[in-house]
Amino acid sequence: MLGLYIYPPPKGTEYTAADLEQPDKVIELFGYCGILEGLITKEGWDFLIYLYGYEKLFEMDKVGMWFDVETIEEYMENVQYERAISPDS
Repeated sequence: MLGLYIYPPPKGTEYTAADLEQPDKVIELFGYCGILEGLITKEGWDFLIYLYGYEKLFEMDKVGMWFDVETIEEYMENVQYERAISPDS
């Protein structure tokens, strides 16, 4: 599991590598994280950063509306913080 949406109860919806290879699923998960209904694991962040890079993730986040930042530098700081506090898979 690289990410999780807390619904439907009791186990929620897991996001796998195959899911997160689809940009629309990343945007969807970012949206859930923005309303505190989703999470991304450390391994999930590593996967996303490797696959897309920060610039593409920043563009997807603008659509998913998780982080309220204006520059790539601010975005990278936020991602590094989220990764640091994220659970392991």
